Amino acid sequence: MEFSEIVARRRSIKTYDSSKTIDREELQHLFAEVALSPSAFNLQHWTFVAVMDPDQKKKLREAAWDQPQVEECSVALVVCGKLDAFEDVEQIYQETPDEVQAKVVPMVRDFYRGKEQLQRDEAIRGATLAAMTLMLCAKNRGWDTGPMIGFDSEAVSRLVRLTPNFIPVMLVVLGTARGDIRPRAYRRPVAEFVRIDALDGPGLS
Repeated sequence: MEFSEIVARRRSIKTYDSSKTIDREELQHLFAEVALSPSAFNLQHWTFVAVMDPDQKKKLREAAWDQPQVEECSVALVVCGKLDAFEDVEQIYQETPDEVQAKVVPMVRDFYRGKEQLQRDEAIRGATLAAMTLMLCAKNRGWDTGPMIGFDSEAVSRLVRLTPNFIPVMLVVLGTARGDIRPRAYRRPVAEFVRIDALDGPGLS
């Protein structure tokens, strides 16, 4: 598919064919593409927990307001953001020239250290960018997806054993859509959400 077609055909799916499975090899191919997502200072704040075991999916469904797509999908992904990703900067930049490391490593640490709100913002930003890449790449590979924010964060964190330096940003269910897909809901016109030069500037038209 052309990229514009992928964007147009990606929909947030809520009903899935529970007989369809996804294997680890397919997930490897998919996440090799997700790995190319952008992130601030290349810190790659994201980690995905792929919930595939039926019993674990059932428990995740309970933590996600009993929404059936969590259990019906082929894999339910807990998209996590790493709050202290800045501590990985030395490892991430280890193959860069020494002069780059000498400049970037302390700069990144100083920028984030002690700033809890910034760390949280960046964890959410980075994980969300990766989640959008995931949904587009999945569509390109013939899969349907649905992002979800309806879940108990503490319950999900306990279920997938997140450590305190990780937060669950969203769930993304992935599988094969079942039944008819409803027409796309209302979308704001471009002129309404793109403004020229300032928020009170003219809309793009």
